[in-house]
Amino acid sequence: MPATPDIIPTDMTLEIGEDVSPERFMAATRAFFGYVHEIGRTLAPNGETPAWTVLVREGSGLIAMSPAPDTAPEILQEVYSKSEEGIGHLVRGQVEESNLSEPALKHLRSLSEITEGPRGHSIPVQIWVKRNPIPLNREIARVIKDDWRVDYSDHGTIEGRLETIQDKDGRLQLQIRDVLLREVVKCYFPEEMLESVFANFRKRVEIAGVIHYRRNGVPISIKVEHIDTVPEDHELPTPEDVRGILKITP
Repeated sequence: MPATPDIIPTDMTLEIGEDVSPERFMAATRAFFGYVHEIGRTLAPNGETPAWTVLVREGSGLIAMSPAPDTAPEILQEVYSKSEEGIGHLVRGQVEESNLSEPALKHLRSLSEITEGPRGHSIPVQIWVKRNPIPLNREIARVIKDDWRVDYSDHGTIEGRLETIQDKDGRLQLQIRDVLLREVVKCYFPEEMLESVFANFRKRVEIAGVIHYRRNGVPISIKVEHIDTVPEDHELPTPEDVRGILKITP
């Protein structure tokens, strides 16, 4: 039977219907955790993601997330609001208006796809935000897929902090975190640039190349042609330094 508000353990709870395979149950749980974590990451100051603990109600399909006691109430309310509003926009087909990051959209797409069980069997999945149920459906995944098909590429630059370097599926890639968008962008680079990439690890960099954008202008990936180090904030001239350099005339 569907859950009722009085048995929902916390203000952020996932409800999965009956007769779901262990694989789908685990996939739904990971996607739910990932969605909430990503919302918190994009909202928290300095990228300090709120900490959560997990509660499972025995004999039910309820998986709840409970915030750490020291979580700032205002951040928590923003997480709840954006989690609910983001899904609402997607239900109405408004991907861009949802203002959700790429990872958040991927997690919701996974949750949406789980609602379509084997042999056309529908699996009820909904997220309870502050004990208000928000049903998910297969249409959300279709809306996200259609939006991602409408994209474009262009030459440009991306600035951020170089966080990750890896060799994945035979392709060298690094990841930088865009400071303004708080998005992680994948950057593919050739073998001959490996030494330069390692030299800039954990530094702020500007990367030039062919950028693959989503329809709303958010960068997804870049084929790296050049990489430059960007000065840290404390290395930039102060207003006093600039005043001493510039000649001010009345």
